[in-house]
Formats: sequence, C-alpha cells, structure tokens
Amino acid sequence: MRSTSKVTTTLATFLFVSQAPVAEFAQNPARTRELIHETADRLGTHGVNRALAEVAYEYGEHPETAAAHMTACLKAVEDARFQTFVPEPRLAVSR
Repeated sequence: MRSTSKVTTTLATFLFVSQAPVAEFAQNPARTRELIHETADRLGTHGVNRALAEVAYEYGEHPETAAAHMTACLKAVEDARFQTFVPEPRLAVSR
C-alpha cells in the first residue's frame, strides 16, 4: 500500500472539484497546477472544507466514477511535482 501525504491529498482534492475532465490535466503538469490554483481561489478561505464536502457528495452520488477520478487526480498531482517550502526552524533566543 502506498502512502500519500496530506499535502498531495489536499491538492488532489482541489483538482477533483475543479470539474475539469481527466484528459485536460492527466498529461499536463502545468495545467494541473493551474487548475488547483484556480479552484483554491474560487473556493476561498474555507476551500479545503468545501472541497472535502464536494468530494464526499460525489463519492455518495457517483461511487462508480469518483474513485477512478480521485486516483487520476492523485497521479496528476504527483506528476506535477509541486515544490513546497518548509521554513528553517527558528533558533531560540536566550537572554
């Protein structure tokens, strides 16, 4: 079983709810990144919660297609090779 990070899963969730067909992003990492950014902007401040609710709805209404769509989204996100910034730990200042 493969482990998927929370960041990858969250990005795939945004891609899932972008309503773009898999053919539009499957072989195009730049388009994958664009769709994720557009969807995050559209959903706003509580975007993750809204996206998760939409995914849950789709799994409930269309379980036969939702799993395959999410698998394609996860693969596209992994192939897009997002770079995440992890800040350096702050040094404690003693007085």
